[in-house]
Amino acid sequence: MGSNRTKWIHKPYPRVSHLRDQFLISLSFGLFIFLFLVFFQPFGLGDMTTNKSLYVFGFGLITTFVMLANYLISSRAAPKYFNPDKWTVGKDILYGLFNIIAIALFNYLYHVKVGGQAIDPGAILTFIIITASVGAFPLTIMVFVNELYLNDRHQKHARKLSQQLEDGLMTHPSTNEQRNMIIGDSENDSLELNLDDLIFIQASDNYCTVHYLEANKLSTQLIRTTLKSIETQLGDFPELKRCHRSFMVNRQKISKISGNARAYYIHFFVSDQTIPVSRGIKKDSFLS
Repeated sequence: MGSNRTKWIHKPYPRVSHLRDQFLISLSFGLFIFLFLVFFQPFGLGDMTTNKSLYVFGFGLITTFVMLANYLISSRAAPKYFNPDKWTVGKDILYGLFNIIAIALFNYLYHVKVGGQAIDPGAILTFIIITASVGAFPLTIMVFVNELYLNDRHQKHARKLSQQLEDGLMTHPSTNEQRNMIIGDSENDSLELNLDDLIFIQASDNYCTVHYLEANKLSTQLIRTTLKSIETQLGDFPELKRCHRSFMVNRQKISKISGNARAYYIHFFVSDQTIPVSRGIKKDSFLS
């Protein structure tokens, strides 16, 4: 049970990184808070008789601006931590909690300012609890909706890319041109093969596993080198494309590209293995 929970916490999750999406989510969350407080009037709001709507609107406005500011500042303040390629369910949960605390603090300061009251440290905890109780539902819904939206968008884009790949193969069929390459940093630990036989290269620390065809059968060879070194070494082969920090693929061997909410994946004609594509990589660059 504990192991499954740990795996779920570390499971990749799509981080919202586009400004338009960040703005829409922040605005939607602020609007939800405003409507919730207006219609349900919890926490004594029903006893207010003057400027109630304006007072509640302030909470929604602050919520929107705090969420948007967190989106804009956090990724710039700690770019490594907020790297979309390393974003996980656990990080998204922690970020949600951070947002709730930040919103609660600023809403409390607004409440104190409007009411002309003195700051009470004990009341801050109350505001955090109130904000969490009101915000937990829309945050959960937004995570769910965001996953559905990204899944649909990535699948449509992946189908379009796959169709373009297929059209490109029909328009520019393989020429079977003999273009040999040598992969490796030393003569005793290297591999010589034809471009048409290379499928993909996978890196692990200071080693790379080359996946290729030998006599029309899948083969692999482990070579002591780095993917960065291979990328420099094979710079004259534009067909080879770095798609991930750990993978380089031969674009001629790609059969299709698939996608879900979290990532895009490359499929091959001659191998059942799928390769992830980093979010920072332009997907159109895999087209011939």
